Amino acid sequence: MVTINQIHEVDASRDVVWDIVSDVDRDPEYWSGLASIRNIRKEVNLVEREVVVGFMGRKGMQRIELVPKESIQMIMIDGPLRGSREIKLIPLGARKTKIDVSWDIQFSEIPVFAQEFVRSRLEEGTKEALDKIAKAAKGPRKQLHVQSTKD
Repeated sequence: MVTINQIHEVDASRDVVWDIVSDVDRDPEYWSGLASIRNIRKEVNLVEREVVVGFMGRKGMQRIELVPKESIQMIMIDGPLRGSREIKLIPLGARKTKIDVSWDIQFSEIPVFAQEFVRSRLEEGTKEALDKIAKAAKGPRKQLHVQSTKD
């Protein structure tokens, strides 16, 4: 198993940050390794989706559970990576929030020689996503359409 941890403090309330990170249909805007998503099942705090990831366009399946204003747990069920990513929101006062991202993964379909590259891309992609989330928390957001088979 590979563990990756990143923390970022955002100058925005937990409510504002939650509105951004809990809109998981917009994940491709923030997470560079995520090329596309297609929702298979979507309920209030649960999403199951098919994703296309990485520069080779590999397909995977993810299950996302949202704990409102606290955390988002993503389980990678099938695909090049298996394991989990958790995003936790920790309020640091009325206008500041700490975002804690933890990956716990294994490389199920990635050759040994490429695993270090993928690990470093996940670290960099997580840092970039946190920077984009922080920037979005300070400005207006645009709409994104996602194909869904069941809403």
